[in-house]
Amino acid sequence: MLFCLPKLLTDQELGEIHGLLEAAPFVDGRQTVGIAIKSRKRNREVRAGAAERAGVDAIVRAAVSRSRDFQLIALPSLIGPFLFSRYGVGEFYGDHSDNVMMSGPPHRFRADLSMTVFLNRPEDYQGGELVLDTDMRPQPIKLQAGAAVLYPTTVLHRVEPVTAGERRVAICWIQSSVRMAAQRQILIDLAQSLDFFMKTTKEGLEHPQAIRLQKVYGNLMQMWGNP
Repeated sequence: MLFCLPKLLTDQELGEIHGLLEAAPFVDGRQTVGIAIKSRKRNREVRAGAAERAGVDAIVRAAVSRSRDFQLIALPSLIGPFLFSRYGVGEFYGDHSDNVMMSGPPHRFRADLSMTVFLNRPEDYQGGELVLDTDMRPQPIKLQAGAAVLYPTTVLHRVEPVTAGERRVAICWIQSSVRMAAQRQILIDLAQSLDFFMKTTKEGLEHPQAIRLQKVYGNLMQMWGNP
């Protein structure tokens, strides 16, 4: 389950974010990992509690809230705090999987999905690809500024060393209201079918079969969903 959101952030939002990041205090990114993987991580992250971090978090969180695609894919019940990272020349993050139990606020939560939001252009840096270890083959991802990728929190992944420029990203973890990935995929397929009716038929969601699909979607959410 790997989904890309091509334009999560607007150019104006990206400009505001970069302005805040320029003024933000950054600390060693190894402070946010356990001792077992400290040797595999070299980056810098905006210090927890910094006013600039709260400001950027608010911008990205607003973008996520208005994204219909994000809502349909993630079915979020809780979106954890955003973390903002920069990777300069020689910095990297070796193979790891994210913690499945995360600290809040507002409280400790289960992480079902991880999301990386790319904050600068791919031509602004060399290397720095996010590589997901899928069942088929390693999948390198390097998206345009403002785009995001959603992937299972348990998947093994890494950030390749940056060889020139600087990579900037926002990362968060999401507890879905539907815990099982296979069930979320069924609901995504149903949502896409409803989208087809809305976009291609004269009746739209008033089409009798669309109404039936809405009923199926609601029944499955009642069976599988949690607040």
